Parts: sequence; structure tokens; C-alpha cells
Amino acid sequence: MVIAVAAVIAAPALAGSPGVTPPASAPATPFAHPPISLRPLTDGSTRQTSPHGALGALPASWQGDLPGAGGPIRWHLDLASDGTYQLRQTFLSRPQPNAFDAIGRWRLEPGSGSGSGRLVLRRGGEASLFLQPLAAGAALRKLDLQGALVASAANDRLTRLPQAAPIDPRLPLMGLFSYMADAASIRLCATGQQLPVVMEAGYLALERAYLAARPAGRPGQPLLVSLEGLITQRPSMEQGQPPRRTLVVESFTALTPGQGCPREALPLRGTTWRLEGLGDHKVAMPAGGRSIELQLSPERLQLACSGGCNRLMGGFSLEGASIRFSQLASTRMGCSPPVMQLEQRYSDALEQVRRWRIDQRRLLLEDASGKTLLRFRAGQ
Repeated sequence: MVIAVAAVIAAPALAGSPGVTPPASAPATPFAHPPISLRPLTDGSTRQTSPHGALGALPASWQGDLPGAGGPIRWHLDLASDGTYQLRQTFLSRPQPNAFDAIGRWRLEPGSGSGSGRLVLRRGGEASLFLQPLAAGAALRKLDLQGALVASAANDRLTRLPQAAPIDPRLPLMGLFSYMADAASIRLCATGQQLPVVMEAGYLALERAYLAARPAGRPGQPLLVSLEGLITQRPSMEQGQPPRRTLVVESFTALTPGQGCPREALPLRGTTWRLEGLGDHKVAMPAGGRSIELQLSPERLQLACSGGCNRLMGGFSLEGASIRFSQLASTRMGCSPPVMQLEQRYSDALEQVRRWRIDQRRLLLEDASGKTLLRFRAGQ
């Protein structure tokens, strides 16, 4: 049996509250995003719209020919509501192969006053790319590598396509590969996406290397692999489910046991996050309580939590750095008053969350003003 968590306003954390002690210093306050909204589609599903309407509805694609040192470069950019992007740059003056693909994560930085802010495309070890949304996402203006406007008469804009037209990126990839019960999957380091892997092309070499290196007695143990791959749409293996993005291994490069993805690529979804702090205060679980944890499903817009006593569940909407939890509910187990009070404060804070960011292995959940409400550390 479950009950709805109805609290909407999170009570501020106070020194002396159960399980809460002040830290030595308060964390820095980051930039803020307002909440996102959902717009019904004709098929009954929903599409997330961007903060301030700066990007318009997602997913979406933009395209344009921008100047380059060796001639014009055709940019094609896809943005998805889960905070991931795909970018293809085609060097029009070069002979084929002249197209280069990239994937990664994006975020929208707010502008000052009525400005539309900046779209930031993170590129792992390379410098980030910056673009400025224009006219509610009708166009994107390319900025320089410092995120400033470029004084030039040349074209600097990508135009939104009438419909999303995602590319099938072909590129070198690194990720955590696992195989169990005749099913293979990989979590991509660049985006945190969990994709099924089809058993064709260069897959067999990957599977053989994985089975030889996998620790005995640990089926499904993820191992770090490098490969050349194609990300494309394939029919779902589950009956009645829509097609989904899938990885085709074109060639296997290497397997590195005992290592994981770079910490900055730790994904929001699919990671188990353990609560460290409420607001500016450190959390210590009272006697009789369990660790408070949060996990967001990588496949569905659903969350599962341990509140310290009860299990919490519900839904969430996500776009870039914006997040909102909804329809929270819990089981009805009884624990000591200090544990129950801490659990209530946790569920109240979840209702107020509007933004997220990851700093190495820490997840910070913030309200619309940028105030940190909840601090988590990635579980082992």
C-alpha cells in the first residue's frame, strides 16, 4: 500500500534537526534554471520544452554551413531532452570521407536579464562548444571558444529543421560493456546512455575478449572497452515497444579490466546516489534507519528511492540541467520518530528540486533559485 507524498514546500534544514549537523562551510551556489514543462503530443505522449522556451520543444535538429579555416563546414546538431547531443561536421571542401561525428552532453546556461543564455556542448577532454539560442530555438548562433559573440559578416547560425532528423553517428567509443543471458549492453562514457549491442559485424571479437577477462563467478560484470561503432535505430527486442537507439560494433579495439569511465562522465541516470546532505547541513542517519538513496531509471522516467525507512517511488521530467520530480509516493512502514522526520524532510526537498549538476562523484539537486537542497555521493 502506498500514500502520496503531498508536501510541496521543503522546510529549511535547521541545526539540531534529527540526523542533521552543520558542515564546516556551505557549498557554492551555482547558476539557476527555472522548471521545465510538458506539452501533450498528438500520439498522447509528452514532449519536454526548454527553460524560458530558449530551445523550444525537444528532441530537435539544427543545420547550417559555417565558415572554417579550410572552407565551409556543414553542422548538423541533434539535441535530446535527456541532456545528450549528436553533432556531425561535414567539411564541404574536402574529399570523402569528410564527415566527423561526436556525441556528448549539453547544458543551457541562463543569460542575464532577458537574454537567452548559452548552449554548452561538452566534449570530454576537448574544449566545449558554445551556441546562443535565438527566437525560442528557431536558430542557434555559434559563439567563440570562450562563449563570446564573434564579430564577423560570415554566417554564424544553425537553423532549426521542421522535424527532428537525428543522425546515426559513426565514431570511436568508450564504455562499460556487459554480457549476460545472451543480452549485451554498453553504458557510453561520453553520454552515460545505456544502449543494447547487436550481435553482428565486429561484435564477436568484443564478446570473446569480454568473456576471457570477466572475473569468475561475476556474470554481467561491466568492463571498460574501446571500439569503433555506429549508433542507429533498431526494432526493440521487447514486443510492443518502439524502436530504440542501438550500438553496432564495427570493430573492437581494446578491453581494460579494472577501470571505469572518467568520473566526469558518471551518468545521472542508472547511478545509485547516496544522500550526504540536506541543504547546508550534513546528514547522519538516526539509529534504526537505512541509507537514503536515489536512483533514476536509465530506460524510463521513473525514480526509486530509499527514504531511510520507506521506499519512495514516482516519476521525473528531465531536460539538460533541469529536472522535476512528480507523483511521489511511499510505502507505509513505521520507524522511530527521528528517522520518519528525516524521511519527510527528504521527500519534501525532492518536491522542490528544479535543477541538477554532477561534480565528479557528487550529485547536487537545487531549487529554481540555484540553492542546493540535496547532496549525494555515487555509491560503490
